[in-house]
Amino acid sequence: MYCQAFNMSKSSSDNQSLDLNGLDFGPAWARKGAKGDKPIKHQREFKGERPKRPGKGRDSVDKGRPRHGGKRDFKHGAKAKFNHDSKPRRVFTPAAEGVSSSIMPIEEGVDNLVKEISASGRTYSVFDLARVVLGSRDRFHVVLKSGDKGPYLFQFKHDSAVFLTKDECLAYASNDDNAQWLSGVYKAEELEVEAPSGEFSTIAKCGISGELLGPTNFHGYQDRVLELYKTKFNHFTLENYKKRIVTESGEDAVNLWKESMTKRTIYKLVSDEAIVFDSKVAMLQHFSTSEFEKYFHKTTKAQVSSSIEVKKLSPGLLTCLKETIQEQQRYPGDLSSFLCRQLSGRQLAVFKWQGKLHCGPSRPHMVPDDLNMADRPKAIYQWTNENSGAGIDSLWKSVCPADIAEKAKFEWYHDLHWLINEGYVIFMNNGLLFPSSASKKPVAKQGKRKVTTNVSKHNETKDAEPAKQKISSQKKGTNKPVE
Repeated sequence: MYCQAFNMSKSSSDNQSLDLNGLDFGPAWARKGAKGDKPIKHQREFKGERPKRPGKGRDSVDKGRPRHGGKRDFKHGAKAKFNHDSKPRRVFTPAAEGVSSSIMPIEEGVDNLVKEISASGRTYSVFDLARVVLGSRDRFHVVLKSGDKGPYLFQFKHDSAVFLTKDECLAYASNDDNAQWLSGVYKAEELEVEAPSGEFSTIAKCGISGELLGPTNFHGYQDRVLELYKTKFNHFTLENYKKRIVTESGEDAVNLWKESMTKRTIYKLVSDEAIVFDSKVAMLQHFSTSEFEKYFHKTTKAQVSSSIEVKKLSPGLLTCLKETIQEQQRYPGDLSSFLCRQLSGRQLAVFKWQGKLHCGPSRPHMVPDDLNMADRPKAIYQWTNENSGAGIDSLWKSVCPADIAEKAKFEWYHDLHWLINEGYVIFMNNGLLFPSSASKKPVAKQGKRKVTTNVSKHNETKDAEPAKQKISSQKKGTNKPVE
């Protein structure tokens, strides 16, 4: 029943673009609307006059509107209050120097692509196949590779996150999202302690997260700042992060900080609970020196999902990944070369058809002179030669007898299938049929035209010389007409 999968009766008129609906390329290769099944949002059409904005002009003043962002205070005469809890916008980071990236299609997708091409008998442009792969993020991976002079890559064995520095690795491993994983390495215990004694008037607070840091003259203040910076805000420089620290005064702020200091967290190494760390900074220092290599792989090549979360990559690697995907979507040259190797390695033919790379069941082959074909394949081949580039629907109307049984139709399909597998006929993905002799791009006869043009110009010059002489003689007073 192999011929049934080989759809020879599909019309060419409604198949002018790449058709791979029968494929199952992993999770979403063949779904309709694979680029995201969200409906397109259209703007509502505005009818009527737009109302004029009151108070627009130089003399108007919006007293409740802060200039630099933050929440408004609409009380009359009150100064605008700013919301320091908002997260800062990420600054653009250029691609990491010495690191390159490339796109690799998932293996299951390539396997299913080969099955479809073999079953349909159609020949596809390799560039079109590359664009199919790039049509959805779950169809390919991205490989990050460090050059000879490039930095090492550190890949987290737990979830494949990749970073450029140890500090980035430590910050990611210790963030709140990985608390469950970290609890398998270090056991956190909360202890009740006495509140700090002394007189304090102001309390420092993180201007981004709102976490209390304590008085600036408290002995544990610098350690608390360093811990928060390393575990949550290491994408800043330390100096820039310190500029975002704000202070609050008043008895309420001091009491709130003292209450938070009545609980202290210590960390015990799960493999040896006799080893105890009195702060998160001390725990991370131990992880960096003793446990790091167990959970982070130091390498020059790392493979990640193309839809990897932003927080799982260094900013420079994230830029590298985005630029590679955008460049290949614009011109998939590198991915096409990779696909050629993958498809030819799976017994498909990759060849040039009219100057462009294509992939199909067989390369074009000329029919041997001593080959005697049966009536059906001979009729199909002769029609294709006489109607090069015509659609498959026209073929069946011309050569396949009308009102024949289904079994007889499949015999005709089987004969066309044989011609395609032998390379005598090329069946393009848009439903058009060509003989193998059409594989080369027609050469324009520009050279002969140039020679002819030059000869004619030379003859015109020769003929023009006596004419010029006759015209000049007329100007001198000769009454003889120009011959």
